[in-house]
Amino acid sequence: MIFCFSGTGNSLHVAQKIAGELDDKVISISESLNKGEHTFTLADDERVGFVLPVYFYGLPTIVLDFISRLELHNYKDNYTYGIGTCGGDSGNMYPMLKNKLSGHGIHLDAAFDIVMPDCYILIFNLLPAEGKIPRILDVAETRITEVIDNIHCRKRIPVKSSIGKWFKTALSYPVYKYGRSTRPFHSTTNCNGCGLCARRCPCLMIEMEDNTPEWKEGKCTQCLACLHRCPQRAIEYGRKTQKRGRYFNPDVKDS
Repeated sequence: MIFCFSGTGNSLHVAQKIAGELDDKVISISESLNKGEHTFTLADDERVGFVLPVYFYGLPTIVLDFISRLELHNYKDNYTYGIGTCGGDSGNMYPMLKNKLSGHGIHLDAAFDIVMPDCYILIFNLLPAEGKIPRILDVAETRITEVIDNIHCRKRIPVKSSIGKWFKTALSYPVYKYGRSTRPFHSTTNCNGCGLCARRCPCLMIEMEDNTPEWKEGKCTQCLACLHRCPQRAIEYGRKTQKRGRYFNPDVKDS
């Protein structure tokens, strides 16, 4: 059983590839939350995976919400792993994940980083140049294969923190956790009112009014699915994103 959250396809691609190779199933964290589904029953000795993007060296808030509600029936020290797709490294995300899971009696046995294109373009433009993306994805495919082999063998890798990783998360994560305002999001005249952004929003923060997307007041998880996946490139975040690129993992069918 693979629990996956993905905004722009990187983590979804990894989860789907693992599921295909190991005859597993992918469960969408956002869909489960929106349907009120948080109780799952494991088969005997079934592996449990969490495949997630790394946000500001920590966990996406939507994942924190999901884990806080999660109930795994028939969990008997099943092999459990975490995978973080990131632009560089995961910081202190895995100790964070380990602590959250341990609160539900779940032990994190291993964790793996997979470097993929960083999609964050709001405050900084971390998206690699378009010409560099294919190479990053090629290297990622090799890494995914290595990770699948480790999961198949149920390799245990102690999840440890370090001063450096802790420091990265301590400095960066509060900027994300407390600064997720929806106010700068807006649509441009390119918008054709298709409503895809509202249907794709994992937090249900977008409503269509007169065929125009309107973002609710509050704090979204900042997956940026609305911005990156708009077929008209009609969504911006203030003025900073106007000249910045867009990205969706090319190995995932966007629907």
